[in-house]
Amino acid sequence: MKKIFIAALLLSVLPFVGCNKPEVIPAPANTGNMKIHFTGIINGSDVEWTKNVNGYKAVITDSARPYFDPITSQSYLNLAYFCTMGSESKVSRISIGLGSIQQDPTLGTRPNTTTFKAFMDANLIPVYSDTALAGFEVRYKNEQGKLFRSDESIPGFVEFTDVEEKEDANGEYIQFKCTFSCVVKHWGKTVTMPLADSVLATATIQNAVLTGYFKR
Repeated sequence: MKKIFIAALLLSVLPFVGCNKPEVIPAPANTGNMKIHFTGIINGSDVEWTKNVNGYKAVITDSARPYFDPITSQSYLNLAYFCTMGSESKVSRISIGLGSIQQDPTLGTRPNTTTFKAFMDANLIPVYSDTALAGFEVRYKNEQGKLFRSDESIPGFVEFTDVEEKEDANGEYIQFKCTFSCVVKHWGKTVTMPLADSVLATATIQNAVLTGYFKR
């Protein structure tokens, strides 16, 4: 009789044990929804590009340039980050770059999240630097396909605000709003100076705001 009672007790408890549901852990509040948008005045004309309108979208890249430090006799990588807003159906595009983080290549080609965020926090108002080697660079391509670049010898204004860490299934990011104004130059060779690049044209970018992101 005692065995029957214990068996009945176990059968009455098992259904409740089986009904326990696994704990659902909510996704982080900073997941996904990466923003990309551009407004500005280029050569006196208002320009606005919106995500998914006329094919405009974000193109996120980075570069790793080898560097040898003669003082420490060590080799490093200078890491720079680029955010481009462009379209496959339109030629015009805008790109900004920011560099650089010095990384030991034996430890990988990507900094940890703490270093990545610290780099952004230390460069909210960066200096202009050609190819974003040690600061900020703007690249603009017009509808004729001419590429214009900012010139560190004639720096403009730049400021990063609304900096926020985000992540999704593809990686970790720094979302930002970048406000800048500068003169950009189109370089090329001429008949009289075939061996060196000369400034062939300039463009003025004013009150530009690029909401975009860098990927770690």
